[in-house]
Amino acid sequence: MYPIIKYQPKMKSKLYGLLLLLTTLAFEVRADNLGYTKDHPLKFAIDLDYPPMEYVDEAGKPSGFDVKFTELLMARLNIPFTYAPNTWENVADDILKSRADLGMMVYSPYRKDVTNYSKAVFRLYYQMVSRKGDENKDGLRNLEGKTYAFMKSQPIIDTLTAGGATCVLIKDLKKALYELSKGQYDGVICYRYQAHYLLDTYHLDNLVTHDLTLMPREYCYVSHDKRLIDAINLELEKMDSEGLVDEVYGEIRTNFGGFVIPMWIWGLIALIIFASLGAIIILQRRGGNRLMKAMKRAQENEQRALKSEELKDIFLNNVSHALRTPLNAIIGFSDLLMESSSRDMKEEERQQLLGLINANGLQLLHFINELLSLSNIKGSEKLFNLQVTDVDHEMDSYASEIRPQLADGVRLEVEEPAEGIRALVDPNMMRMVTMHLLENAQQHTKEGKVTLAYYVKEGGIYIEVRDTGMGLPKDLKENIFTLLSDKNTYTQENAPGLGLSICKAIIDKSGGKIGLRDNEIDGQGSIFWVWVPSEILN
Repeated sequence: MYPIIKYQPKMKSKLYGLLLLLTTLAFEVRADNLGYTKDHPLKFAIDLDYPPMEYVDEAGKPSGFDVKFTELLMARLNIPFTYAPNTWENVADDILKSRADLGMMVYSPYRKDVTNYSKAVFRLYYQMVSRKGDENKDGLRNLEGKTYAFMKSQPIIDTLTAGGATCVLIKDLKKALYELSKGQYDGVICYRYQAHYLLDTYHLDNLVTHDLTLMPREYCYVSHDKRLIDAINLELEKMDSEGLVDEVYGEIRTNFGGFVIPMWIWGLIALIIFASLGAIIILQRRGGNRLMKAMKRAQENEQRALKSEELKDIFLNNVSHALRTPLNAIIGFSDLLMESSSRDMKEEERQQLLGLINANGLQLLHFINELLSLSNIKGSEKLFNLQVTDVDHEMDSYASEIRPQLADGVRLEVEEPAEGIRALVDPNMMRMVTMHLLENAQQHTKEGKVTLAYYVKEGGIYIEVRDTGMGLPKDLKENIFTLLSDKNTYTQENAPGLGLSICKAIIDKSGGKIGLRDNEIDGQGSIFWVWVPSEILN
């Protein structure tokens, strides 16, 4: 059996919470009307043996991060509940077939139409566990003839199968790691927190871990009751703003693909947020013509703070713009609501303003996620880790990941050179750029096809992604790669983003080129392309 996990909360700036607080002050979440009572409590399904997230300890008591967090959540929602421990197969079946009211699962696009997922509590990142001396430092390359064990995951199955590896589906991760240590597999693929916990707890000293470039997965609440999930989503926002999510899941949430966010970044962003919130309070009290004067002073203070830091180029310029633009809208609309009485403003107009405040708050959240990627690129002294890379295998894996996300009827084609490509490149950077371009095409192509093409050109690798979407207007083409341009809405519907800016930052630092043109090959849509100088090995 497993010991209870004791976790000491880590203190950090509550960035997400401050942003979400702007959008939730107007709502009161109550769950009394959802039908759960002491006589008819909510049934929360947990895995008997899934440490450190959820398990039953030696005394028969439900334990783990999920149990602790759910107890806080249910208390805040005023929902009586009881635990329903079972094996994972039965837990998943109970949730999907409504025999249990609530559980926690990794988001799956294959299940989204048969159940309801909450917003992500946090994201899970994959690692490969190998024996010391036998590590596959190529990650998920050179897989031919090798055997890997993992819990069932279709993206992993597709990637390993395409590389010629043998897949072994397991149900007991601890047992699989013991078998790996004795030489039964070439590697075991699991989430980072699972690998670290089990290796430390059971002293599997002949095993080592390293990160994989697989897409992270979202860990969510799941239920057949959409009203329950809606209530949970609103309460999660409040708990995030109060720091409760970090208190429970802090050790898992603070690691993004192996990169721990430096505290000075959190401090800098928090400083800007607090300055902006102070401006909101001032504007609410003074109103009128003082709004523009207060905003001007806040912007001047913000600019002086940005100039005093080391990263005063791309990273901080984007912070100021991305925070200022939606905050201007939030401040203006909230000030208008405060100055207008219920008699002066129709309820429809009031709800419209609240919706705009909410949308701008969510826009800030989207920016923060992409800001982490851009700051890592800009701040890294040694960004590129050149490796011998099978480019054909990498491109096939990208296509396998994006196909399930395409709209119904849209197909993805891959155009590859007949001779294949092996080159000296950084596979992580190549993946980040190519997946950004594919995700853009996927989001904006509702019919027709998306094409991924690549070949050797002028001493480097040329990659292009063609879509058959609506295409881009001329004025947007001119500044699509400009960091947080007012018109840069192509990467995220209804919100400016950093996706293409991240691509440009990577390509510029590598000495390459990036651009776009109309898709004259298919008659409509756009073509985004990149060229990176590379040493071609074949």
